Amino acid sequence: MPSRLNKLVVDELSAKFRGVDTCFFVDFTGLSGRKAADLRYQIRSACGEDTTLTVVKTSLAKRALAQAADGQDLADGPVGEYLEGPTAIAYGADDPVLLARTLADWARKEASIRFKGGLLVGRPLAPDAVAELAKIPPKPVLMGHVVGMIAAPLTSLLNVGNGLIRKLFALCDALAKKNSEADSE
Repeated sequence: MPSRLNKLVVDELSAKFRGVDTCFFVDFTGLSGRKAADLRYQIRSACGEDTTLTVVKTSLAKRALAQAADGQDLADGPVGEYLEGPTAIAYGADDPVLLARTLADWARKEASIRFKGGLLVGRPLAPDAVAELAKIPPKPVLMGHVVGMIAAPLTSLLNVGNGLIRKLFALCDALAKKNSEADSE
């Protein structure tokens, strides 16, 4: 029978996880309290104030995820494997790629955390898939690529139209010169 405190913790966590469909699980073994606070600060400054890194007892996290998923027991599948050992859960970011990139940058710099896996729109992600997600360019860069891809054919069409107009003006100019030479003779 769980203690009253554990039940309160599970209820609070399940309320937090209820609206969350994207989160990442990281192993934080060897992460000091000061570095954990620095990581939380980095995550919040990069991803927004609603983004959270929570360290919780894994059995309580499993119960909270099961309770938050409304009957769909996520903790029994791959997510249960992600919750083995010391685990921190990062969630709440509007841009999951930015959150994954922030965690990956921290892991490269500090080498004190590693990805265990994650959920992306409710689907489990393996640790290497989370690392690949972190390699996706930022949203403004992707939007620039899309705009460039849309603009390239339009630019080509505009260049073809300009070429036709230039040829038409060159033809008119040549005809005008020919007519002026004919009039002068």
